[in-house]
Amino acid sequence: MEVLVTIADSGSIHKAAQQLDISQPAVSKVLADIESSFGARLFERTAAGSVLTDKGQALVAQARFLVRSIERMDLAAQSEAVVVRVGCIPRSMRTLMPHIVNRLSQQAHYKLQVIEGASAALHTAIQRAGLDFAVMRHVGGEDAIGRQLVAERLYDERPLVVASARHPLAKRRQVPLRSLLQHRWALTAAHTTSRNVLDRFCQEQGMPLIQPFVETGSLDTSAALVTSTDLLSLLPESVARLYEGMGLVSVLRVAPALPSTAVLLVSDPQAVNDPTLMAFRQLVLEAAASARESLSRH
Repeated sequence: MEVLVTIADSGSIHKAAQQLDISQPAVSKVLADIESSFGARLFERTAAGSVLTDKGQALVAQARFLVRSIERMDLAAQSEAVVVRVGCIPRSMRTLMPHIVNRLSQQAHYKLQVIEGASAALHTAIQRAGLDFAVMRHVGGEDAIGRQLVAERLYDERPLVVASARHPLAKRRQVPLRSLLQHRWALTAAHTTSRNVLDRFCQEQGMPLIQPFVETGSLDTSAALVTSTDLLSLLPESVARLYEGMGLVSVLRVAPALPSTAVLLVSDPQAVNDPTLMAFRQLVLEAAASARESLSRH
């Protein structure tokens, strides 16, 4: 199974042999045995390397989960705690993760490895079984995640436009979104989910896309710039209200308001057969209920 996954990820038998530190003929023989066992070709050999067939894609998806399950068994043998790898988008580190950690403190048999990253990177990581779960967003929602993964809606959070507490717009009762085109913005980089949501909304309103004066790598950087400059930015409600409560930013009452987007829990379909992962999934769903309650109070 490890040979199969490594060929798929590396794109060639030669590279797989190098990564596994075994001979190329040995990798070829293992693959030939697997294909013979399943009675189907799993890779097409091309000039560019080895490309998965439809049958191969289905089998590799199962193999990834098996390899990760064996790794979990090894870790369990070395420690009393079960290691769960969770990818999380930055906005949920404040909204959801504290609720998860508080619940884990009551269950000493879990050890959590949290990988923070953008939704696109987390999506790729869980497709390759580098993660057990991913807390992420997708512009297209649950249906856009794909059939090979399971996506469950955890909670919805709306993006808010913020300015410095001293910004002239902070005193306005309502601000037309279109009028904000003339102002300078700090936004996360192009092609991130946050930017894609904003761009799509502008297009739906028949507006030009907002061109940022500064592109940042994180929400925290955007927020830090807003507090002491004339820049505007877009922050998830939980982050915006936190900074507003400290007197650092003002949330602008923009019309029309931007729509809420769903934060999803994404996992491999095979996780349903793993009692450890299913117990953790239930814990996350309970934490999401607490997160929804906290957001509703805003």
